[in-house]
Formats: sequence, structure tokens, C-alpha cells
Amino acid sequence: MSHDISTPKAPPPPPSPEKKALLDAFDTVLKTQAEERDASEREAEARRRSRASSRPLLAASAIILLAVGTYLAVVQPPWVFAPRPTPESLALQEASIKIAIANAAQHVERFRKRNGRLPQSLAEAGARGEDLNYSQLGASSFRLVGDNGPAHATFTADQSLTDFLGNSYQIIARRPR
Repeated sequence: MSHDISTPKAPPPPPSPEKKALLDAFDTVLKTQAEERDASEREAEARRRSRASSRPLLAASAIILLAVGTYLAVVQPPWVFAPRPTPESLALQEASIKIAIANAAQHVERFRKRNGRLPQSLAEAGARGEDLNYSQLGASSFRLVGDNGPAHATFTADQSLTDFLGNSYQIIARRPR
């Protein structure tokens, strides 16, 4: 059982051209895979770097947006928010209700002249009076009461419309728009 180690073996025969082509193709595939792996690692590293460089920009944008939003919510500048209408003064409200009462009184008087009697309601006289109360005080007398928020006014048929209105038209004309 002894082996002869001293006898050299004959060198293998050179590979055939088909084997050589197969080995070259295998080598090419391995090199291509290594290059693709290196390229994908470089792309991943570039994405990490770009994300890291965009984070401060994103944070700065968020802070600016928050600051602008807070400013707009607190200050409410007129170039963004429509200005709130100023509430009407009591004098302006009284002037408005007096003009509405005078208009209704003229409708009632015209109705009485045409029909020889007072109307049963402002609607029958053709007057609009959402905030007005009309009541007959007799066959030829009536009362109109108007409420416009805190402003109240009462007109009776024996009053002069000119005295009742006073300077109501001037007050309405001077109101801010």
C-alpha cells in the first residue's frame, strides 16, 4: 500500500476553445456584477448625502412657514383678511329706523287718500316694514313703532314727518362706507 509520490503527473491538456469562451463569459459576468454592486452602493451613498443636505432646508422651510402662519393668525393683516365692518353708532341706527318709519308712513297716507280709510297692515299699504309695528289709533290716526337693535322710534299720524326725521338724512349721508 504504498503510493509513489515521486512520479509527476502529466500537465492537464490546454482548455478547448469552447471551455475558454465559457470561462471568459463567466469572468465577464462576475466583473459586471461587481461593477453593478459598486454603482448601486455609490448611488445609495449619494442618496444618503442628498437627504442629509436637504434636511436643514426642510427644517428652515418649516420654521419659516410656522412663523408666517403665526403672524397671520395673530395680526390678521387687512391684505389677507377682510376688515370687519365697524358697528353702526346709535345715532346712525336711529336715523335708519326713522327713515324706514317715514317711508312706511308715506305709504299709509297714500293708501288713506286713495281708499278713504287706513290700511289693516303695512303690507296692504304696500310698505315694507320688517322692523316696524303698525297699529290704528282710530279711524284716521295710526302709530308706527320701529326697533333697530338698541335704537327705537315711534311716529304717530299727528306728527310732522319733517320734524320726526330731523337730521336723519345728514347722519346717513355722513356714515363711513
